[in-house]
Amino acid sequence: FAPNAKIEAAQESPIPGFYEAIVGSEFVYVSKDGRYMLDGSAFDVANKRDLTQESRAKVRKVALDKVGPDKRIVFAPKAPVQAKHTITVFTDVDCPFCRRFHEQIAAYNAKGIAVDYLFFPLSIHPGADKKAQAVWCSKDRAEAFTAAMSGKDPGTATCPNPVAETADLAQSIGIAATPTIIGPDGAQIPN
Repeated sequence: FAPNAKIEAAQESPIPGFYEAIVGSEFVYVSKDGRYMLDGSAFDVANKRDLTQESRAKVRKVALDKVGPDKRIVFAPKAPVQAKHTITVFTDVDCPFCRRFHEQIAAYNAKGIAVDYLFFPLSIHPGADKKAQAVWCSKDRAEAFTAAMSGKDPGTATCPNPVAETADLAQSIGIAATPTIIGPDGAQIPN
């Protein structure tokens, strides 16, 4: 890490003699005397726990709790099915795995899983940000999203939108790929 790296947060670590710190979107462990810094995940082997992922989950939960429904595209179960769980999915309309995930949205909803989508257009998909904006600016966002996820051109509509904001959020909490699925507790769910 650069000598001028900004420490975003620091706290006592579960590892004796170390602090846990966030530098940018990365977690590091620094010895209390400042001599050693460890970069990577810390594991509690005896209890089979990934301590770093637990800390990342807390940070993600706090960040996602600040994102209101006005910045999400929500696919929730319809009556008589009640939502039992809500997940947040960072998505890119040009991501083939995201498209495959969305093909299953009716099945997730039927099982009581609500899906809140946040846009995270990846730089490897040129123009995905413009497509996300066009979806957001459509009259029926859910319908436009589904159409875009099936490969249809969403057009070129523009309006005030949260696309850049949610993409920045994704990067700030260490998300680098799509789809990234986050549970209500902030834990990343493998896909």
